[in-house]
This record gives sequence, C-alpha cells and structure tokens, in this order.
Amino acid sequence: MEASTRIVQGLGKVVDDHIAWLSQWHQVAFYGGVDRAAKADDAKMPNSFLQWHDRATFALPNQGPILNRLAELHEQLHTAAKLVLLRAPDGEALPIQDYERVLSRFDEFVTSVRRLERAFSEAAAGLDPLTGLRTRTGLQEDFNREMNRYMNAKTPFTLAMVDIDHFKNVNDTYGHDTGDRVLVGVANTLLRHIRTYDDAYRLGGEEFLLILKGLDNDGAEKVLERLRAAIQRAELKAPDGTPLHVTASFGHVMVDEKKTMDELLQLSDQALYKAKREGRNRIIKAA
Repeated sequence: MEASTRIVQGLGKVVDDHIAWLSQWHQVAFYGGVDRAAKADDAKMPNSFLQWHDRATFALPNQGPILNRLAELHEQLHTAAKLVLLRAPDGEALPIQDYERVLSRFDEFVTSVRRLERAFSEAAAGLDPLTGLRTRTGLQEDFNREMNRYMNAKTPFTLAMVDIDHFKNVNDTYGHDTGDRVLVGVANTLLRHIRTYDDAYRLGGEEFLLILKGLDNDGAEKVLERLRAAIQRAELKAPDGTPLHVTASFGHVMVDEKKTMDELLQLSDQALYKAKREGRNRIIKAA
C-alpha cells in the first residue's frame, strides 16, 4: 500500500474522531453547570491527529508546509475550545461570539482535512509540495467534467488566473525563503475564501488558477473581489518576523462551448496581463 493511500485512510479517522470530540465538547459547554471549567479536560483533544501527523511527516517529507499548516489549525481549534470552557462564567451561558469562534475553527480544520484528503485521493502525484494546491495534473479532466455539466445542464463555470503582484521584488529583496512564505500565504488565503467545491491550482511560479463552479462572469467577479481584498489585507511575515503585504491581479473568462480549455486559459491569461498593465491589484474580465 502506497504512503499516500495510508495517509488518506488516516484522515478519515481524524475527521470521525473530531466530530465525536465536538459532541463531547458541547456536552461540557452546555451541560457542565458550575463545574464546567473543572470538566474542561473531559473534552480533551483526540490523539488520532497527532499520530497521523507524525506518520505523514515521516512518510511524506516534501509535504511539510501543508502538514504544518494543518497542525497549526488543529492547535488553534483545541486551544480556543479549552479557553472558552475555562473562561466562561460557571452556570451561565457561553458568550455567543466565543461559541461561534470555536465552531469557526472546527469548520476550518475539518474543511482543510477534507481538502487534503481529496487532493491525495484524486491527484496525490499532482500536489504542489510547497502550497499543497493541485498542479496541472488532472486539470484537463476537471475541466472536461465541468464542461460536460455545462453542456448537459447549462451550469456555467469560470476560469480565473491569479498572479501575485511584484513577486520578483519579494524574492530579490527578502530572499527565496520569504518568497516561499508569500506563496504559501496566498495559497492559504485562496483556499480559505473560495467555496469548498471550487478548485484551486498552482500553475507555476507565482501564478494560480481557479475553477469557480456554477458562476457566470458577474458571480465570479464578486468571488474574485472577495479574494483580491483578502490577499491585500493578509498579514504575511518574513522568517525574521518582518511584516509583508502583497496584492494580486486577476483575469477571468466564463465557459464557452466553442472554445477549448487552452483557448479559455489563454483568454484569462490575456485578461490577467491587462490587469497588470492597468495598475495591478485589480480584476479584468476577458474580452
């Protein structure tokens, strides 16, 4: 059995254990009464993730950035959950904002696990080792699937090229380690702000591709504006802690049954470089 197959199987147990853990946490949070803080350890984290992470780190050393990001999300989830129980007044209802924060962390962690599980299952050999995004491997198959859906049900989709602005300056000024951090940060921002059923790819260098499903040009514009703003406000850091801020340019094109994937990619690429010429940090629709 290949390492990636074993890793995928382990992820299923991680999700199941954390769903069970969330149920236990709810029991303590809402029915713990005056002993809620004392019972915080009753909802302690399951150990399946840490065991899985150790195995995955050993078996897939080139996936370090992906695994480390997942470990960060896992720690943030359980830290937030425990702090809520320790800080909440005994016998009183949990503050709604604290409760929602835990649920948000849980959703982010499980969504990330599911994305990684799908990526390994569908295209383990086509994962970008730095960002965890899929590469061109499998892109044609994904495109064909969406095109078939469009032909049969007229469900539109949009291809969007994304390119980090002035990325060469980041590498030249701060070094390639910092450049890698920026790539990972932008990739994570894209994953957090696209819908779970959309697809994201790293095409190479600082260029990414999105398949936004069920969206025409107007719908895609709204999603891409959310992504553009999220990248602009993302707080990235160099290895020495120096804060960094980057922007990105976007070019997008809606499916056209008369055009091939390569033709649509070329159109979105042309729109992207028009965005670059017009000042960067903007979104342009293909003509």
